[in-house]
Amino acid sequence: MSSARALNQVFSQRLGSAEGKEKIAEYAGAYIRDRLREVSYARQIIPPQNVTRSDCQRSIHHDTLTKIIDVEPESRAMPLTFRGQPTARFIRGPRAEAAFFTISSEKFEKTEQELLAYEMPITKVIEDNSVKDIQEIEDREFTIHIEAAVQALQAEANGVAAAPVLNNAALNGGTPPVEFSVRKGEIARAAGTADDATVHPLQRTDLVELFKMLDGNRLRAERVLMTETEFDDINQWTVEDFGDKLQSETTVDGYKYSTLLGRAFVRTIKTDILRRGNVYVFTRPEFFGVFYILNQVKFYVDKVANMITWQSWEDIAMSVVNIASVRKLELYAADATANDNESLLSNFVPKAVEDLGAVNNRVDKGWVFPQVKSF
Repeated sequence: MSSARALNQVFSQRLGSAEGKEKIAEYAGAYIRDRLREVSYARQIIPPQNVTRSDCQRSIHHDTLTKIIDVEPESRAMPLTFRGQPTARFIRGPRAEAAFFTISSEKFEKTEQELLAYEMPITKVIEDNSVKDIQEIEDREFTIHIEAAVQALQAEANGVAAAPVLNNAALNGGTPPVEFSVRKGEIARAAGTADDATVHPLQRTDLVELFKMLDGNRLRAERVLMTETEFDDINQWTVEDFGDKLQSETTVDGYKYSTLLGRAFVRTIKTDILRRGNVYVFTRPEFFGVFYILNQVKFYVDKVANMITWQSWEDIAMSVVNIASVRKLELYAADATANDNESLLSNFVPKAVEDLGAVNNRVDKGWVFPQVKSF
């Protein structure tokens, strides 16, 4: 008997006792926690902190727990004469509230008899279906939060209630909007570029200008988030960008360093969440926001008659506390604000939850080659 089949058989047998359920849940829960920390790009930008009920507070607005975050108070110094007195300031410590919510996998069900027919071990199913799906929703929520932050700052800088239209036509018009927290890439902003969803290659100057938006506001750009496709553009940079030595290395091995222009970077292949053409830069986590996990990931497994059921979930709180600590680069000419000037916004924002993780194989359509049919 293969190791995968044996594991599936032991799994179904142990569910017959309370002790067995506890052991399996304990094992699967630990496995899930480890994998979640590896794969979420949000966790690489804001490392999560584990909290318990005693660390949280009850909300006065709803029936869930919240975590109160303290924000450092303002302070400044001033020059004085020997007889001068400093300005008095009554100290007030600002606070923010981060509410917890649940992210859950689907509830998976399988009969005991059918489970034994699988060559794939049940732990593989848990890994591929539960862990990956939970971390994708983490990243989707994180991406929605940071986009809201940059658009709110953009609106404030332009003195309007909502972020103004930002496209090639607006930038080349008579009264272009201020690019305070969002800016277009060098090629996308060029005169004559159509206001469409075409994603133009990432240029070295694009990253420099992106960093300046943070570095010029008494903060420092520390970490860049981009898709794998934007990272691929870096391998197209010329000898003028890299120099002879690095250009020859890149031709053979690709760009293999952990920093880019002195900043760390995070890459992701999840282009249905972080859409192509969007690049974000962040400060260090202590200047940016918080990510809490309440009581670790939970795992439930049960067996009623011959039906085996399992599910995993986590309770998290995620908040961009200092919205000035994130900036965005757009490598396309179209408008990506709520104005949706060209009706192309769906190309730039995370897809709906039910549309995430499109299936690449076509097995269910019968597209397997060579095809073997049984009669």
